[in-house]
Amino acid sequence: MRILLTTRGSAGHVTPLAPFGHAALRAGHDVLVAAQGQHAGNVARAGLPFAPFGEPPPEQWMPLLADFAQMDMARANAVMIGDYFAGMDTAAALPGLTSIVEDWRPDVIVRECWEFASTLVAEQRGIPLVRVALGLAAVEELTIGLAAAALDGARAGLGLPPDPAGDRLRDTPFLTTIPESFEDPAAPAPRIVHRFRHAVSADAPPLPDWWPGNDDPLVYLTFGSVTAGTHLPYFPAFYRAAIDALAPLRVRVLLTIGDRRDPADLGPLPANVHVEEWVSQDAVAPHAAVLVGHGGHGTTLGALAHGVPQVVVPLFSVDQWANAAAIARAGAGVALDAERRSVLGRPGPETMDALGAAVQRVLDDPSHRHEAQRIAGAMRALPPADAALAVLSSAARRAPGASPARP
Repeated sequence: MRILLTTRGSAGHVTPLAPFGHAALRAGHDVLVAAQGQHAGNVARAGLPFAPFGEPPPEQWMPLLADFAQMDMARANAVMIGDYFAGMDTAAALPGLTSIVEDWRPDVIVRECWEFASTLVAEQRGIPLVRVALGLAAVEELTIGLAAAALDGARAGLGLPPDPAGDRLRDTPFLTTIPESFEDPAAPAPRIVHRFRHAVSADAPPLPDWWPGNDDPLVYLTFGSVTAGTHLPYFPAFYRAAIDALAPLRVRVLLTIGDRRDPADLGPLPANVHVEEWVSQDAVAPHAAVLVGHGGHGTTLGALAHGVPQVVVPLFSVDQWANAAAIARAGAGVALDAERRSVLGRPGPETMDALGAAVQRVLDDPSHRHEAQRIAGAMRALPPADAALAVLSSAARRAPGASPARP
């Protein structure tokens, strides 16, 4: 088979697709990742072949940030999904993605759930489509509802029938690495759902001795690959506030900030705090007593896969609040999610003052690690990503007018 993976391309969007791409390569299939050109490095880091498509210019999307600062979370999420992902991103991606599909002729397209141009190209050309979760099923259902109206304008321009309720978005196989026990029991499940094991590295070498003579519990402090970006208001002030909240504890703190900022901007560091731009979460998590994060999909699942309890401070996306609530619901950590601020507002003093106590609570109460390890066991019991190839082959065979999928 020829399997085209489509994604916006930021690290948190590429990572959920990568295990399925590598499974296909191991089985001898042809794989290509189509993403915004600006994110070529993230695809290269994932070790997958890359083809670029277009992205909206900064002068088109930057004004949204000023508007976001005045919005509550629900309104900002509606604008981000509808106007940005389903609107600007889709319009910019369509020409390049259409060319990629025409030239490469995939047997099946596998998209991450916040990339929408592929849904239009696939329907136009009768190519089967499979979607990969970027979060809980409840978030996917919310996303479909917000994207459908914006996509209907693009559908009309391409001569496709309207889909105002998003039924065509729902009616595709849904691949996820979230175990059923972590989902919101009140949310409807996708009609066609397949669950697979979250891939983690089997071996974790010792960390460098960044804290000579100190063997206190390790707190891994990470807010993902986007939060420190220059287009967001969190670095360095929010990062420094988190450092100051954790440094008084008897812990070692490893903070990663991504490769877009200078660690020196954080100022002098306490002796028990070390900063790196990038460290593999799989390398850190086996050594961590607690992970402090923002509730991003990859960060949350990566910690759970290693059985690491979490303290979650959601920041700027509705899925982060959903993941924080899921961590608290499962008993696998503490959610500092009570503060409902504007979407780009930094957490206030009350939240930051509670951070140190929340970490200490997780360290002192073994039930949090027990529940995180229970979820890790449920994740390990799922089939590996290699088993998803049967889903992709079945989808390719069912395509209208499909010939047998290429081996």
